[in-house]
Amino acid sequence: MRWFTRFLKDGVRQRMDVGPVKRLICRLCYTDDPGCGIYCDAMAQRLLWKSSWKTGLSVGLSPFGMGRMMSLCLAKFFGAWLLDYAPNDTANETGLDRFICSSKTTAFIGRNAAEQERANGPARNLAKFGVAALDARALGYEPVWHDGVVVGFCRSGRLSHHSGKSTAPGYPLCLANDGLMVAIEILGKRRPARLITHPPFDADGARVRG
Repeated sequence: MRWFTRFLKDGVRQRMDVGPVKRLICRLCYTDDPGCGIYCDAMAQRLLWKSSWKTGLSVGLSPFGMGRMMSLCLAKFFGAWLLDYAPNDTANETGLDRFICSSKTTAFIGRNAAEQERANGPARNLAKFGVAALDARALGYEPVWHDGVVVGFCRSGRLSHHSGKSTAPGYPLCLANDGLMVAIEILGKRRPARLITHPPFDADGARVRG
């Protein structure tokens, strides 16, 4: 994978043929470390897997599932569509409003609403919590308690294998401050949780950009 990263250092994607399979190699950072996505024709996927697996055994290649990848995503605070981000969430609530160009002169759908919410502030914010629980984790829509009142709900949750802590994104109905202590109800038990504003792994993105 490091070889692919060096191969792509001058661009975000390159075409490369390995054996009979034509591949598009894209540099990705959806996980918490440098990585690449390999794309090919659907009919060539089985051959791609077999050739990659055979070659990768000599360098310690090991497959892992979607759950592990989502764990890596949360270690970098990367959200997932239809989990942490959904159609009923606004850009200002999710923190994705940085991709809205307010200096753009042309009109676009939703501009007035987005600018008004940015000026007034969203009613809720996507926040990440470190949960004091290793025997259970949030899956989605667990209540977030603060001062005896439900102030929001989790959207997802995973164990961050790097930090060894359970992480759960959610939308509390309050301005989220670093270090805010709440309780997240998991399997009927309120677990202490602390709001964190910095990813537990590679917070400054040095490894991904390296």
